[in-house]
Amino acid sequence: MAKILIVGIGGFFGAILRYWIGGWAQNLSGSSSFPYGTLAVNLIGCLAIGLLSQLAEASQIMTPETRLFLFIGLLGAFTTIWKIGDSGANDSINQCSPKTDPAPTASPLP
Repeated sequence: MAKILIVGIGGFFGAILRYWIGGWAQNLSGSSSFPYGTLAVNLIGCLAIGLLSQLAEASQIMTPETRLFLFIGLLGAFTTIWKIGDSGANDSINQCSPKTDPAPTASPLP
C-alpha cells in the first residue's frame, strides 16, 4: 500500500507540472493548431528520464521508493503519451486517412 501512495503522490505532482509547463509552452507559442505544450513536456520529461536514470544506475544513490516516486509517479504523469489524442493530433491523422463510408450497423433501439 505504501508503494501505491508513493506513486500516487508523484503522479499528483507530475500532473500539476504538466498542466503548468504545457500551458505555459502552448501560450508562449501562440499557436492553437499544433500541440506545442504537449511536445515541450514530453521532450523535457524524456530528457529528464534519460539523465536521471543514468545517474541512478551509475551512482546507486536512489532508493527503490525514490525511483517509484520519480520515474513512475512524477515523470510518468508528466510525460503521458495518451495526451496526444487530446491535443488535435488525431485530427491530423484522420485527415491523412482515406475517407470510407462506415459499415451499416443494426441497432436494437428503434
